[in-house]
Amino acid sequence: MACREAVLAKLKASEIEKFREEEEQNVEKARLAEEAALALAEVETQKAKAALEAAEMSQRLAEIETQKRKLAELKVKHEKEQRIRTLQEVVYNSIPYRRYDIKEIQVATNGFDNALKIGEGGYGPVFKGVLDHTIVAIKVLKPDLAHGERQFQQEVLILSKIRHPNMVLLLGACPEFGCLVYEHMENGSLEDRLFQKDETPPIPWKNRFKIAYEIATGLLFLHQSKPDPIVHRDMKPGNILLDKNYVSKISDVGLARLVPASIANKTTQYRMTGAAGTFCYIDPEYQQTGLLGVKSDIFSFGMILLQIITAKPPMGLSHIVEEAIKKGNFMNVLDPNVPNCPVEEALACAKLALKCIEYRKRDRPDLATVILPELNRISHIWNSDEE
Repeated sequence: MACREAVLAKLKASEIEKFREEEEQNVEKARLAEEAALALAEVETQKAKAALEAAEMSQRLAEIETQKRKLAELKVKHEKEQRIRTLQEVVYNSIPYRRYDIKEIQVATNGFDNALKIGEGGYGPVFKGVLDHTIVAIKVLKPDLAHGERQFQQEVLILSKIRHPNMVLLLGACPEFGCLVYEHMENGSLEDRLFQKDETPPIPWKNRFKIAYEIATGLLFLHQSKPDPIVHRDMKPGNILLDKNYVSKISDVGLARLVPASIANKTTQYRMTGAAGTFCYIDPEYQQTGLLGVKSDIFSFGMILLQIITAKPPMGLSHIVEEAIKKGNFMNVLDPNVPNCPVEEALACAKLALKCIEYRKRDRPDLATVILPELNRISHIWNSDEE
């Protein structure tokens, strides 16, 4: 009997131990399940937080894009208003000009037909058209041109205030769409005629000397403008236009700058933040130092003068001409397409041009007292020889 009770007690103790172990396992499982649930909850919380941050970021980006779009719209609106203000400023000027609306411009150019395009520059395309029963040239500002707005304003402000036989005539404008209307120059640019674009005949020598004199005359007019001199900054054959009688006129004053009269003739002159102009024609001293003066245009004029007598591209032209003079074969660099070359007069022009393209402004000749008198002398000699 005692043995049986001992066995039963042992079995009961074993069951109790097994029950205890199962309970411990259940507790451990519950603990692990709770930890897993907490970890899962943390993951879900982080996911929700990340989703919220992403949503907030997306909203912020959308707000930034909206703000940028509004700023762009405001910029366009401001530029349009600025064009209108520019026009209104010059309406009260003593030299009025016509205001055109975009419909008139579209009709005049047949919807900006490429067949009527007569030129293309950094500013934009130029179309031939008819306005007020007159053939005109219409320059159209490229809509995406960042600096074009400033050039438009500068061109309107300068050309509306000046009149000269050797400056292109501004007839009107459509400021809302950046269109400028000029007199039409039948013979196009000096560049096109020198290089005989469209197989046009070469410019006679008599006309070449006259063109050089007229360019210098127009340039002097800009430099003597009151109250402040005007520096063109982009003188080149492409910006010299010729009418049907080969009268030359300076165009494209969009890069021009008014230089305070008090410093216009000083060696250390008006400092610009960035040089502007066209490679091969830009004043090297101005390009290097940012110092702008009326003699910056003299360098460009010297390059134009060399091209007038040689009809050659500007790259390395000064060196070619200088070497030809030294070696005594100057005639070889003159335009071979024009007969009866006046070597003496052309040589005088070449020597004058080489003085104009001296590196330092102070070494370049004065326009009024040296360049114009010399060109006038050359022109008179040629005319006397012809007679």
